[in-house]
Amino acid sequence: MICLDTNIVYHFLFVTELTSISERVIREAIIEGMAIPMIVYNELLYTVGAKIARVRYGVKEKYSFRKYIAKHGFPMEAIEKVNGFIRDFKITILKDYQDPDELVKIVQAYRLLPNDAQIVLTCKYSNIERLATFDGDFRRVPWLKVIP
Repeated sequence: MICLDTNIVYHFLFVTELTSISERVIREAIIEGMAIPMIVYNELLYTVGAKIARVRYGVKEKYSFRKYIAKHGFPMEAIEKVNGFIRDFKITILKDYQDPDELVKIVQAYRLLPNDAQIVLTCKYSNIERLATFDGDFRRVPWLKVIP
């Protein structure tokens, strides 16, 4: 099983300079199966929703996005795009491993942001040793193999 980080999926869903690499990684990962922690699902909804709101409705800032959601609701197109990807590629959504003490230890030991440490913990307790990401910070975790 290969864990996907938010950025791999984002660059797969939207055409960017990293789309071809994301497509290759996902094609190769299909064979082994793919998973995302719940925190990645959360990040995907937010980033895809913000992108759609920016492109379609001119929403430019985080607080403007919050105001947009309060007035119009969360963009259904974002939910459909993320859930369609998960369904079409048979992605397993993992429950995040919850241990505040261990999270802080991972944050400190590997100098990671809390969300990234949460991904690391969920991979560890799900026996996943490979993470597809463009975030080089994960390379500081010695037991985690980062691809590409």
